[in-house]
Amino acid sequence: MHWTNSCKRLVDVLELAHTPVAVTYTDNPPADASTDAYRVCGALQAAAAGTVIDLTGDNSACPGGSTYLGLRAMPPEHAKALREFLIDGEKLFSCPAAINRARALSKATPPFGIAEHVVFAPLDKAPLPPDVTVFICNPWQAARLINLAYYLDGKPMECDPTGALCGAAITYSLVTGNVNVTFGDVTARRMQRYAENELFVSMPLAALEATVASIDRCSAGTAETHIPAAMRRAMAESGGEMPEL
Repeated sequence: MHWTNSCKRLVDVLELAHTPVAVTYTDNPPADASTDAYRVCGALQAAAAGTVIDLTGDNSACPGGSTYLGLRAMPPEHAKALREFLIDGEKLFSCPAAINRARALSKATPPFGIAEHVVFAPLDKAPLPPDVTVFICNPWQAARLINLAYYLDGKPMECDPTGALCGAAITYSLVTGNVNVTFGDVTARRMQRYAENELFVSMPLAALEATVASIDRCSAGTAETHIPAAMRRAMAESGGEMPEL
């Protein structure tokens, strides 16, 4: 299980306060996983603290989270109640048109039918390969993770920080295969009491492996930096200020 070694390396190098969370879709969950009821935003916290959780359509405690993860569709008869909640309750959307636009244009389409279980586990104890790994981290750690993730190929990232925490932190990376960065919706942050300086970086497995492979080669990891003589001359000739590396 190479991802367990990856976890220790990332935690040590980035000085992460929270263990990265492995999220895996499966029809064969580990027998010893907790089946207690959790919201998705709470399951992320619990897994980061060491708990292995088997989330299903039966024990997912948030209807929205169940839908975003593809575990249980929202009954059509609840559509009006949901709109009222989003507009007049949470007050995260201004009108029905804004809700519809957010859904229609989002790339994070709920993955219905992919599997009956979603397992949340600390990455260093994950019994299954992670489909998505979620980092709860501060902005400096996020900056380093993002640089490490695109160090090898240099492809600009397509991110979507909007919408529900569960959709942005899990569904987006699962569906698109892209790294994502999100702050999480304000309701989830308040409910779970996430710290003000915490945000979320999510990576599919291929990006996680590329990130770990880049640690020793990239200055966002442990590689030492220096300014070549030619650049020193060019900066002196142009009157530029030498950067601090």
